[in-house]
Formats: sequence, C-alpha cells, structure tokens
Amino acid sequence: KIIMRGKGGASKRKIKTSPDFETTRQLNSEWKAVTRASAEIRMGLYSLKPLADYNTSGPINAIVKKIQTADTDRPKGKRSILFSRQPDFISSFQFNRKTLFDSVIRQPLSVTIDPSLVAVGVFIPALTPGLNFFPNPRYAYCQLVLAATSVSDYSFDEESDKFNAVCPKMPDYDAVFTPWVPVNMPQPSATYQVGPVTIHSLTPGMIRVFGAGIQYGMPAADGSIQPVPYSGSARILKSV
Repeated sequence: KIIMRGKGGASKRKIKTSPDFETTRQLNSEWKAVTRASAEIRMGLYSLKPLADYNTSGPINAIVKKIQTADTDRPKGKRSILFSRQPDFISSFQFNRKTLFDSVIRQPLSVTIDPSLVAVGVFIPALTPGLNFFPNPRYAYCQLVLAATSVSDYSFDEESDKFNAVCPKMPDYDAVFTPWVPVNMPQPSATYQVGPVTIHSLTPGMIRVFGAGIQYGMPAADGSIQPVPYSGSARILKSV
C-alpha cells in the first residue's frame, strides 16, 4: 500500500538552540574547520587533481578529521587540527584506486625538503620500461608532475568563536612539469627543485606537503602533445 508521511526532523532553530543538539552543534563547528583544512590541501596540490580517478574530497576530509580527533587537549567542539603533530597521516595519500603511482614507478623518488631554502628537491632515478617503469601503453607520451604546498594548523579562537589558521601566510609553490617523452623510451635520472612563488618565513604550526604524479599525453592535430585528463596516477610522497 501507499504510505504518505509528513515532513519531519528537527527545525534549524531547534538544532541551534536546544540542549538536545549540543553534540550536533559541536560536531558541526569542528566540521567547518575540517573542510577548510582539506580544501587547503586540495588547492595546494591542484596540479595532481587531473590525475585522480575518483573524487578525493571525502577521503581527504576523513584523514583531516582523524587528525582533529587526535587532539585530546581540548573539548569536543574546539579540537584543533594539528598537522604539525601528525604529518605522517597524509604522507602516503593515493589519488587513484585503479592504477597506483607505485605500480607505475617501482623505485622510490628521493624527496628532500630544505627548511632554510623553503624549497623541495626531488631526485628521479633512471626509469627503464619493463624494469622499474610500467606506464600505460595505451598512451604515446608521459611526463611527471611535481607539486608542493604548505598547510597550516587550525585552532579554535575563543574571542571570535571560530577556527582560524595558525599560519595565515605561508609559501606558495608552482608545480613542475617534466618534458614529454615517449612512454617506451628509457629516461635518465634527473634532479628537480620545486621552489616557492612567494616566500614567507617558516613558523611552527605548519607543514609542507609534496606530491608527484605521472600524466599521459597524446599528439594533437597541430603536432602538440595534449594531456589526457584523469588517465594518470599520483600520490603524496612526503609531509614534514
């Protein structure tokens, strides 16, 4: 039979004022900080987004929420997001579920984050197809994408009654794209540096995150090589 039900649930006014929804209000307040912090990560590593094969927003939110719940010094509703205490939580985040970055490049990239130069150094070993390099053979060309960003801790401010970034000004980075090469061609070892666009002094309460990915391309009618969206692999390699 057909069952009709009326509109139910608590009203916005009740959620905002009723003592029964105190826990809900606390979690909502914390969630705003989670989404701000995760958006900071995604925007900083925007060059790796076209290499993902799924929506990474939810999984990044989940990681940031775990970092927030690890704060036992403050009460629920005011717990800080302390990346600087838990940098390893996001240091191996994968942008893919089908073809992982580590299954394409099967030799670690050496990443050095220099605190004095505010720069990230990357050493890419020699890549030999069939030995330590297994790109997708459906595409003609490939290149590496190297991206870095700065992420601030978030803490609750009693005066403004909201969460604020501990470090509002941090270094910004431009991604580095290596030259296009045929996927079946061996590549010599190389060293790259991802430097900051704007330099700010490094202060406590922030971390730097570095990620890398492989992007595929196909020749266009004008002879240029155009990236193929959502066809590559990427992951976060280091965060300190």
